[in-house]
Amino acid sequence: MGKQINYWLGYEDFLPIAQAALDSGCIIIKSVGGKLVYGNTLDIVTKDKQYYYFYVPEAGELISRQLPSGDECIGGYDSSGNVVIEANFSYRNDDKKWLSRSRLYVISGYYNDGAYISRPESVTKVYNKLVRVVKKIAPYTELTDTYISTRDEDYLQEKEWKHKEYISPEFLELKLSQNYSLR
Repeated sequence: MGKQINYWLGYEDFLPIAQAALDSGCIIIKSVGGKLVYGNTLDIVTKDKQYYYFYVPEAGELISRQLPSGDECIGGYDSSGNVVIEANFSYRNDDKKWLSRSRLYVISGYYNDGAYISRPESVTKVYNKLVRVVKKIAPYTELTDTYISTRDEDYLQEKEWKHKEYISPEFLELKLSQNYSLR
């Protein structure tokens, strides 16, 4: 288990989140060609790479590991996962008119030889700060979608589904005016 916030926002809207992470003392990490690249400036965040880790150095040591494929990775339910915040921005597919969901995520902790090691408070503090930035950029918005029911009494009838999502104004406009779907 962990904590996460799901949202829909693009590269430009992700930059203030990454900047807030940097301002909080994080190091931004991304994988390029199976190798981890570390940066402490905003230029590490690029349009062609959507997935990042925000490493909180005061939370502890970051240990990377090699996968069987030879790729280097971090995160997961271990000591390295306990000191990072996973972050990404949405992929926009203009041909098929859909937007991918993105998120901020932290683990609650991990087990080491039977002992539970909780997520450091410093990681929680940075995560909560980043969540506040997300909520300013992508306000909680009520949306209405339609779907085809598979329930017995309403089988194959069109129904409405009301739900609330964190979505940037740019992506909300795409959804409402150009009928993009959220995935």
